[in-house]
Amino acid sequence: MAIEGPIKELSLMDLFQLLAMSRKSGVLTLDSARDVGQVFFSNGNIIRATLQQSHERIGQIMLKAGKVTSHQLDRLLKDQSESKEHKRFGALASDSGFVTKPAVKEALKTQVEEVVFAIMGWQDGYFRFEEMDLSADSDTDLLLVTENVMMEVSRRLDEWSKIHSKLPDLDLVLSLSPGSELASGRLDLKPEEWLIMANIDGKRTARQVIDTVGGREFETAKVIYGLCATGLVRALGRKTDLRLDLQEPEQDPIKQGITDLNDGKIEEAIDAFTKLVQNDPEQAYAHLYLGEAYYLAESYDEAVMEYKLASKGEENNPEINYCLGFTYARLGRLELAVERWEKFLRFAGGDKRAEKVRELVTLAVRWAEGLEGKTRIHPGTAEPKTDAVRPEGAPAELSSEVISWLEKMKKTRETR
Repeated sequence: MAIEGPIKELSLMDLFQLLAMSRKSGVLTLDSARDVGQVFFSNGNIIRATLQQSHERIGQIMLKAGKVTSHQLDRLLKDQSESKEHKRFGALASDSGFVTKPAVKEALKTQVEEVVFAIMGWQDGYFRFEEMDLSADSDTDLLLVTENVMMEVSRRLDEWSKIHSKLPDLDLVLSLSPGSELASGRLDLKPEEWLIMANIDGKRTARQVIDTVGGREFETAKVIYGLCATGLVRALGRKTDLRLDLQEPEQDPIKQGITDLNDGKIEEAIDAFTKLVQNDPEQAYAHLYLGEAYYLAESYDEAVMEYKLASKGEENNPEINYCLGFTYARLGRLELAVERWEKFLRFAGGDKRAEKVRELVTLAVRWAEGLEGKTRIHPGTAEPKTDAVRPEGAPAELSSEVISWLEKMKKTRETR
């Protein structure tokens, strides 16, 4: 049974604690106007977290932490795109010998904390938790205690409130205070403070300085806050961009992504469609093809999310239901697969794919009904009885979700 509702009606901190205390396994999807996030739980612990738009890839995290060089990162990305096994970047990095497994694990931990920290600031949107059996990635074995992640996020939230007192917006322009260059010469500044001071020119925003320095946003913002608190740096008004748009036209990312898909360049296609949805989150066509790319990459959880974003809440779109049916089937969620295929058939009209989908639905129903016929093993017998009947009140062999779905399917067939 799914847990869902508007974000504003339930504290996300309370929701995470509830999932941890009840030892839930499954995927928590949070859909906000600013982004879509997913947090993956195994027995109440967090094993992975992603953001659809502002998600920072693990390779960039390791680059900023100095664990890999730019050359090593480019080589790993190339190897990953050419690999037929679709290995995760962290596993590929440790196998290559560039970084150790503990370093990969630490980078993944940082990624989870960054994602959860971003999600905790959302005030609107919708959340949905779907239970399913999940376990930690065997390559990294990342398993974070949810309570510990919440403690770290709470600490960051407290520190951000202090940072905002001097730096309320990262899009404010930074400048050196009058006389600060002379004053700074008499101060015992740390290397990271000198680096930030050297990149403040009265034109760059705090966000641009952070990007130039290359550190973690939260940690670098703390250093800038310290410089503002000592009076060495001032945060001015927002930057106005008056540049002329005389850039050369870029290639259509949709066409480029489709070309990459047709050529089997799945990672390149994912990058192309991801850039497009980042620039225009409302473009359903891009979400649909991004879902298709994730499906081909066997990243089925991400594919489900993109197909749903492409539907924009429209439950009767035949193409979306067709795609979701196959994706749920790949995830082993048979009841959800058949539900989507039924919707596809209802609105498919003369679609040539309809006959194949009808065959799949029939096979799925027979398979699920066949599971109901499993006999129970009686204690003390060497051979299971072939004519055994489930005793009255004995537990069902199927999950409550499948049983409920079967009953619905039977009623549907009876009314036809």
